[in-house]
Amino acid sequence: MTDRYRLADSVLAGEIEAATAADLVSYAHSARSCGIYPDTEVLRVGGGVALWFCPDNVVNGSFGLGMNGVVEQEEVAALIAFLEERGAPGSTNVCPLADPSLLRWLAHYRFVPTGFEAVLHQPLPAAVIAEPTPGVEVRIARTAEEREIWAVLEARGFKNDDVSDADMVLARALSLRPDALCFIGYLNGEPAGTGMLVIADGMALFNGDSTLPALRGRGVQSSILAARLEHASEADCELAVIEAEPSGVSMRNQQRAGFRVAYTRVTVERPAAD
Repeated sequence: MTDRYRLADSVLAGEIEAATAADLVSYAHSARSCGIYPDTEVLRVGGGVALWFCPDNVVNGSFGLGMNGVVEQEEVAALIAFLEERGAPGSTNVCPLADPSLLRWLAHYRFVPTGFEAVLHQPLPAAVIAEPTPGVEVRIARTAEEREIWAVLEARGFKNDDVSDADMVLARALSLRPDALCFIGYLNGEPAGTGMLVIADGMALFNGDSTLPALRGRGVQSSILAARLEHASEADCELAVIEAEPSGVSMRNQQRAGFRVAYTRVTVERPAAD
């Protein structure tokens, strides 16, 4: 049987990084237009994007730099200025297949690695889609009330039930995206977990994965993952992309569902001045 998976090369990485950057820009426009983050700003820089939503927002940062060729010193300086002028640390998520010039200039400005994120992919339509776990039902949030349920679940699961006001604002901003489908997993009739799906130009981006701490390990997240794979396959998407902490439980679930690692991003940040 022919392996349908694409080579994990610079072409695939470039497509994924471009789609991720475009998705974040779309989210930024939505967050600004709905009034949740009215001061949101976007900077196109180094072939990627930098985003700022509000002080201390976890999404502040940049993605996709260096995927279209050489990055100049002035571009990294502009990135630093854009974020630090707004009180955010200079940071970027670097694809290992980015142009080497990006790393040289990041090193020049004393950026250091602070984290990793695995990027996984799967050709669509999916070859195998698992059946929902018994007792789990997955539905798309259609109403404002259901999207609010999604936001509460997402925040609680992502923060292990230690949810701040800022966490809830972020989750609501995600839930209000008009271009996103919000999936809710119900365990024995009770809301238990979330997932999100954004489809653009034949690519299906999976994110927003979250399960209530007390209900983990009962098949909720794998059922939500399967439902999104089925939806994306029926929508004639060609590629599914998802992200995870390397070697975590979520990544193992994703690999069991047919995803393979394409590459691992490294998050780098510039230490605050002494």
